[in-house]
Amino acid sequence: MLFDGLDEASEELFDDIDSSNLMAVSVEINEIQEPKSTENLIGHDDVEQQLVSMINSNRIPHGLIFSGLEGVGKSVMAFRLARYLLSGKEKQEDAFSIFGDNPKEDSSLYISQNDSAFSRVASGGHPDLRVIGRPYDDDKGRFKSSVVVDDIRKIAPFMRQTASTDDGWRIVIINDADTMTRSSQNSLLKILEEPPEKALLILIAHRAGALLPTIYSRCVHIPFSPLSDTDIRKALAGRVAEDKIPLILAMAEGSLGAAYEYSDDKNIDLISQSIGFLNGGKKLSWYKIQQFAEFVGNKGNDDSQRIFRETLLWVSGGLLRGKKAECLNGFESLLMSRKLKIYDDLRSHFDRCLLGNLDKRFLIMGAYMAFEG
Repeated sequence: MLFDGLDEASEELFDDIDSSNLMAVSVEINEIQEPKSTENLIGHDDVEQQLVSMINSNRIPHGLIFSGLEGVGKSVMAFRLARYLLSGKEKQEDAFSIFGDNPKEDSSLYISQNDSAFSRVASGGHPDLRVIGRPYDDDKGRFKSSVVVDDIRKIAPFMRQTASTDDGWRIVIINDADTMTRSSQNSLLKILEEPPEKALLILIAHRAGALLPTIYSRCVHIPFSPLSDTDIRKALAGRVAEDKIPLILAMAEGSLGAAYEYSDDKNIDLISQSIGFLNGGKKLSWYKIQQFAEFVGNKGNDDSQRIFRETLLWVSGGLLRGKKAECLNGFESLLMSRKLKIYDDLRSHFDRCLLGNLDKRFLIMGAYMAFEG
């Protein structure tokens, strides 16, 4: 949670930030694999064992909902399950029962990179797997707000087709399923009400409550818990300087995806500088903040501006919740009403700047005004 795990020693990372240095310290970052090509699983052993039990007992549902924090590993698990089923291992084990033998039950969904199913899934070329998500808008430079209904309508015909292997599976993974419109979700009902044999639909949702009750009731819901700091720390080993890890862990709050993003050398430097300007509640250096705003507020710096917003909201949220951190010295004695006002003013300011498409330099300058009032 906010600021948890930041002991007195690690909190000192806030003290010596050179806010005038706008260049990131170079740290080599290993390539981060996409979920479809990720071989090893980090955490979620309980979820994997639940899925293994379904397979071993031949009780695989036609619909699964993977819900939880964004970046926690839901997509990795979805592809891990898809690879296992598409590899034919489940079918091979069933064959043993023909001769009256007791087949050996797998204890995990692991499939080696050397398996043809792995490479076909990773390349996006497996004929029995379809992955759907929000399309990218090239004109606006961002993903659209919801999954396109026309893509959802293609699911039923796909799942009713004959698999490319005898008695094989047809699998569809829907990313950001909680962004589907009512019309899109209603289009899924027919296939869930009358599912073909060996057809599996995996809905990946950050907010399971956004799914219609009629969808929810026809699927098995599997929630994913935030990852432990220990798991994330192991994943970050070698990706970022050790003294930056406590800050990344605190901000990521159990999301490996967020931790990976924050661990990028440019991003962690941006986070450190954004916090450093608060200077323990002392008088703000507006000249340095203005330089920072000119740099980060440039057109095309959308990701940096988003991370800046996440950082300041994280700091103000920690202040509101009474968390301890060096950067909050000087703010902690404020009345709760004042702390709440800082948080509310920040959220309102960011909303106005985004909805009104205002100058992003003002987005940054105005954010610090909330702390100085």
